[in-house]
Order: sequence, then C-alpha cells, then structure tokens
Amino acid sequence: MRRAVICFTRVPRPGVTKTRLLPVLSPKQCAALHTAFLKDLARVYRELDAALFVAYAPDPDWALLKDIFPMASALFPQTGESLGERMDAAMRRVLSLGFERVILTGTDLPMMGRKHLESGFSALDLSDVVLGPTPDGGYYLVGAKAPCTAVFEEQQYGGGNVYENTVRAAEEAGLSLGQALSCGDVDTPEDLRRLILQADPDSHTGRFLAALKKEGHLL
Repeated sequence: MRRAVICFTRVPRPGVTKTRLLPVLSPKQCAALHTAFLKDLARVYRELDAALFVAYAPDPDWALLKDIFPMASALFPQTGESLGERMDAAMRRVLSLGFERVILTGTDLPMMGRKHLESGFSALDLSDVVLGPTPDGGYYLVGAKAPCTAVFEEQQYGGGNVYENTVRAAEEAGLSLGQALSCGDVDTPEDLRRLILQADPDSHTGRFLAALKKEGHLL
C-alpha cells in the first residue's frame, strides 16, 4: 500500500501566520509559535510510514520550509481561489502520483500525534473519505483514496458547522465516510491558554511556551 500525507501550511512569517493570536502574542512570537508547531509535526511525519508532501500558500520565502521538512518528497504551492479549491487541488496532485491513500492535515496541531494519522489511514480501509473532527465543529484532517471534489465544493470554512456540512456533502455525493480521532487545533487565545497546560514540555512548542511564560509574556 502506498500512503502519503500532505502538510497544508503557510510559511511562518510575522504578520502572516497565527494572526488571530495577536491580542496575546506579537507578530514575531506568532511566527515563532507556528515554527514550533511545524517542527513538532515534522517529528510526527518522520514516524509515519508514508511519503510527505508540503503544500504551502504561495510565498517568496517558501524555501524556509525545506529546512523544517528535509524529508519531504516534494514541496509545492497551493493553487485555487478558495480554501476548498486549494485542498482539493493538493489532494488531486498527490493522488495522481499513484498513492492509494492520501491524507491532508493543517498545521495548527501541536497535540496531533502518529495515532491520529494512523486512525485516518485505517478509516480509509472501509470508506471513501475520512474526516478528523475538531472540538469547535471543524476538521483538522481529510483523506481519500480517489479525488473527492464534492466534499470541498461550496463550503464555508471557519464556522462551527464545517464538519457537519462536509459530512452532508459526502453523503449527497454517495461517498462513504469514516472518522479519524478527534484533535484540537490552536486558533484563538483561549486555545493557546489550554495548550499551555497540555503541551509536552519536551516538544518545540512546549519549550517555546515555557520560555514565553518565564519571560512574563503569558499569564
């Protein structure tokens, strides 16, 4: 079985990434936190028996990601107007290379481990499409064995009904749907406060947060 995972990300630059945390962190700190997330995800991807592809939002500094993911089979820019179009295009691109199972994940996922990804691949044994839910009503993971444009079309992302609406779209398209383990992402200051209590102290993210707290930047 040929498996692949797509890391769907932005280049971690001040003022570009994690901007919803700006009330708590500075632009530079937001970028540093995102970098820590990516480094921790790189560890997870290394443990996985799957090829890694990095699909990045077009950015002149995209080569910075090569240092974080030296094991990636390829890095390529996202294409398409909407988020759904970009995810669909990335999955189609990797599936066209002959992979039998492809999973795409975001990067605001410091708590995601190998078990989450493996649960996604396992779900594809019995289903056409897999989603990994987040507690806020969205999803952090989507996977398929063949192109599944229908689950991305006309979707509104960022609200609390994203997972529910995507499930409905899959059902209407006649696609069987599996579910991966749930995993929380980090988008808001409240998410960040929870992460401070949960992060592995030996992870890049844990050490970064500990340093901020020691310096008095986090309460």
